[in-house]
Amino acid sequence: MYKRFVLLVSAAFLLTSCSEPGAPAQNTQLSEQNAEMTQTIKELREENTRLQEQITLLQESVNGERIRTNLRETLNMTFKLMAAMESEDTAYIKSVSSHNVKLAANRNAFVVQHGDSSYEANFIKSILWDEFEFRGYDQKDSDHFMLFIARTITTKGSEGAIEYEFSFIRSPEGEWLFDGYIS
Repeated sequence: MYKRFVLLVSAAFLLTSCSEPGAPAQNTQLSEQNAEMTQTIKELREENTRLQEQITLLQESVNGERIRTNLRETLNMTFKLMAAMESEDTAYIKSVSSHNVKLAANRNAFVVQHGDSSYEANFIKSILWDEFEFRGYDQKDSDHFMLFIARTITTKGSEGAIEYEFSFIRSPEGEWLFDGYIS
């Protein structure tokens, strides 16, 4: 597209600079050709703009679908993980955890190692599913996804909220793996 533009502008320049002053018929013809080339350039620019807009819309559509798929997969895994914590199903937890997550099954906790630091998080227990609400997500890049959920406690005398941040990383095979949580 750009090459055509440069070629047309160059041709117009050559045609207008090579004319003889005594050739009014040629000047008229060159002016008409110049006007046609200018119109062609304008049309090509408009077509280029339209195509760029279509590309942008297609990219947004694809990215939106990927985010929805990632959100659905990680949200389903989060609820399965919470159910596994409640029932102490360590086999399931191990099967969906990254290499950064180690189980301390005797303490019903995770030990999460990230670089030089680590932390321990207890299993989530005494779950009442109607107390949970979705708070949001953050996809840092195609291999890192975070979910934010909260447990809103409405029991008289112990009202409050506990917020959880679940982290996931993508495995080399393309599956999401649990990479720890903080509350």
